[in-house]
Amino acid sequence: MSEESYANNSKSKKLVLITGSAKRLGAATALKFAESGYDVIIHYNNSKGEAENIVKKIKQLGAKAVMIKADLTTELDIFVSDVINSELVKKRGGLDVLINSASKYEKVEFSKVTTEMWDSMHGINSKAPYFLTQGLLESLKSVDGCVINMVDTSYQYPWENYTNYCASKASLYNLTLSLSYELAPKIRVNGIAPGAIMFPEWIEDEDKEIILNQIPMEREGTVNEIAETALFLANGPKYITGQIIAVDGGLK
Repeated sequence: MSEESYANNSKSKKLVLITGSAKRLGAATALKFAESGYDVIIHYNNSKGEAENIVKKIKQLGAKAVMIKADLTTELDIFVSDVINSELVKKRGGLDVLINSASKYEKVEFSKVTTEMWDSMHGINSKAPYFLTQGLLESLKSVDGCVINMVDTSYQYPWENYTNYCASKASLYNLTLSLSYELAPKIRVNGIAPGAIMFPEWIEDEDKEIILNQIPMEREGTVNEIAETALFLANGPKYITGQIIAVDGGLK
């Protein structure tokens, strides 16, 4: 980094890119980082209205935000280019934090999973984080950035009828550990494994009850608890890399 770039960098706020940040967990994480002084790049695909709302809230918090639309299964290269050439990345001189939060989740029996369903699931859950990290590597290196992957407790404790989903998250788990070796010491790579956080609307009450009865903390987790964990990994001790933090209420 040139002296001029370093000077600009030292005066600007830190910058985070969060995929899938128009709704749910990603949106909560975006607001948490904005509250903590970060500028934010919001990624969305179909949820334009929700993305606009999050950008508005971030700006009300006194931070800067831009939103970038992309289908991560077909437009990865375009998305990477849009990020690198965005005003916020240019001003910062790099990207401090990449949070791979976009995820696909569905319940399908093993015998009914098609190759198309496999490609769609793994395209979002493991391929996109792989190639986003690769494409944004120099932007991350320029400010000693870090990567945070949203894994899942299922990488270690898989569930019946979710083989496709669990396999994709196991791939992301391995990618997290592998990159923590390969990208050190310039870039730290960690993961978060959420447990029962924001059940999808289509999950049956009986299934919810079965899961909640296994949790020592006796409750569902909150998106804010995931966001707080992500902020800790971004700001916390710089000696932490290659870790997967389970935020699961003690569920095993």
